[in-house]
Parts: sequence; structure tokens; C-alpha cells
Amino acid sequence: MFYIHDTGKIRQDKPSIVTIGKFDGFHRGHQKILREAAAGKTGERQVVVFTFSRSPQMVLAGREGTSLNTRREKLALAERFGADGVVEYPFTEEVRRMSAETFLREILLDQLQACEIVAGPDCRFGYERQGDVAFLEEKARELGFSLHVVEKERYDDAVISSSRIREALARGEVEDAAAMLGYSFGYESEIVHGRRLGRTLGFPTINQEIPREKLVPALGVYAAEIFLEGQRFQGIANVGVRPTVSGGNGTAAAGMETSIFDFHEDVYGRRVRVNLRYFIRPEKRFPSLEALREQVERDKEIVREYWNRA
Repeated sequence: MFYIHDTGKIRQDKPSIVTIGKFDGFHRGHQKILREAAAGKTGERQVVVFTFSRSPQMVLAGREGTSLNTRREKLALAERFGADGVVEYPFTEEVRRMSAETFLREILLDQLQACEIVAGPDCRFGYERQGDVAFLEEKARELGFSLHVVEKERYDDAVISSSRIREALARGEVEDAAAMLGYSFGYESEIVHGRRLGRTLGFPTINQEIPREKLVPALGVYAAEIFLEGQRFQGIANVGVRPTVSGGNGTAAAGMETSIFDFHEDVYGRRVRVNLRYFIRPEKRFPSLEALREQVERDKEIVREYWNRA
């Protein structure tokens, strides 16, 4: 799969089926769009995911945001769900002021060689979001490309959206988030050194730094599913700032530490994927390390019961 980013000079030599959107999370709605796009592949056609390197909404609001996935994770998901390439186009001032007509002709049709465009019914692009499905339908007849509008995917009688998934994660509802994403929310990164507090208390942990670009869910304790070097394990994870140790002054960056059940190897420096499967309780400060140890023992029993039911 090819990946093009941070350049406005693209020249594809193969006809493309282009999907347009933010693709934050590659949730089940995005997967549906990619499946429909992949179904139209014939000959040399390639499926291209077109998005922006920075969210236009965040740029216009003058602030940075977090994503449901890191860039590395997004690319892996795009390939997994059928994309042949991903384009992260720079959202410059010139692009912001570009008309929908110019955007369609110069970027999608000329640079990407789009012979088909696949999008959701709320697709909008161009200056002041002038380009919509009605615009694309008119231009498809005029310019000779195909248009495929994919209806929204639903969960629990409501449309699946990235904002809805974010809200679920903010409440610790990781099971609902997974149902909308089509996979479990979690973190993949290198295992780093921690404070070795867990080892002192009798439950060694692996530690991960949460990437700055990635959303942090409700702080607290979760049942966790761990993937390490091709093996799957069960365990318990804490997402938070460790207020009992740090003092809980609100300035510490959130991180994640995970205790893997029945596992005692030294894995520092290796990459690990930890999925959050079930929310146990919010993070809180304890009066002593002994009180923390006792709570962790109770948490582990709850998690083991969860895995016995799962």
C-alpha cells in the first residue's frame, strides 16, 4: 500500500476509486465505504483513501485535537479494510479557499485520476463546504466519473460517528466503542521503564506512554487483552496519572500500565498491543500503598471473573 502525505503535488498513473472523509477511527461506517469501493475494483483500478493531514475543523478553530488512532494505526487499518493507498493532503490556506469545482477537477480528477468517488451522504468539501452529494451527482454526469453514495452504518438505533465513539470512550464504555469501531480500542507502542511500583506491590506491570496524538479514554482500571509477539494474553490495565504516587496534581501526562496474568518475562523495549475490553472503576487516590495493593487485588478478581464470562 502506498502512502502520500504533506504534499500538494500528486500524480497517479492508474485510475482510482477515491473515498473522501476524515476517517478518524476507521469505524464500521468507514469500513462499509471501503468495502463498497473495493467491490468496484477492476483491471488497474486502485482504492485510494483521501483525507487531510490535519482536521480542517481543528485548523479553522485554531487548536490541536486527538485522534482515535495514531497515524501508524490508521495506515494499518486502511490496508486491512481494502485500501491500496492513503493520501493525507495538506490543509493549507490555498486549499481552504479552493472552490469545490477546483478541488474536484484539480485534486480528485487530475492528480488522483478518480474514475469513481465513493462517499457518505454527508460528504462536504471545498470553500465553505460548497461541495456536497448533489454537487457530485451533477458533476458526475457532466465530467463522466461514477459516484457511489454509501448510507450510514448504525448501532443501537443511531448513526455511528467518530464523535459518538469518543463520547462512549470518555464514559469508559469501551464495549459500545468496540461495537461501533468493529474492533477494540487500545494502544500499541513500545514497552518503557516505569517506576517499578507494581513489582514492589507484588504485581509486575508493563508500561506504555500514550501518544500525544491519540485520545485518552476515561481514566481508570480496565480488563485488558494483550498481544505480544504473536501471543494473546489476558490482564488488567490502568489508564491514568497514578495519583497515589504522583500526588494527583493534574499536571502529569496520562499513561498506561498493564499487569499480564501468569506472565513473568522481561519484555522491556518490545512492541505490545493492549486493548481495553471492560471498564472496572475510575482512577482514584488511595491513602497508602497498602490500600492501593488491596484494591488492585479486588480489581484482579473482578477482571478474572470478566474473562471467565467472556
